[in-house]
Amino acid sequence: MQSTRLLAGLGLALCLGCALVPAASAHGHEPDDRRHRDSHAQQRPPADFGPLRQSIHAHCHDIGRGPAVPAHVRIVKGKPLPAGWGSRLSARQLQHLPQYRGYEWRRAGSSLLLIDSRSGVVHEALLGVLD
Repeated sequence: MQSTRLLAGLGLALCLGCALVPAASAHGHEPDDRRHRDSHAQQRPPADFGPLRQSIHAHCHDIGRGPAVPAHVRIVKGKPLPAGWGSRLSARQLQHLPQYRGYEWRRAGSSLLLIDSRSGVVHEALLGVLD
C-alpha cells in the first residue's frame, strides 16, 4: 500500500513539475536569443519604406544579392510570392533589417521582399535596393 502511495505521489510530482516548465518560459525565463529577437520585432511595417531603402543600400554588401529572377517570373506587391523564388536571409544578413511580427524578408536578385509569413503574399518589394 505504501509503495502505491509513493508511486502515485511521484507521478503527481512529475506531472506538476512538467507543467511548471512552460510556465517558467511564459514569465520571462526564455532563452536570451528568443527574448532578444522578439524585443526588436516591430508591430507593423511602415507605410513609407524610403528611409529604410537608404539604410539597406548602405548595407547591401553585407546582405548580398539573391539568385536572379527570370523575366517570366513576376513578383507583384499584394500577390503571393511565386513558388521557388525568394531566398531566405541568414541571421547575419537579417541584423541589418528591421523585423516585423508576422513578416519575413526574402531576396530575389537585387530586390528585397517583405513577405507575410502566414499567407506568402508580398507586402513590399524593394526593387533594385541591393544594386
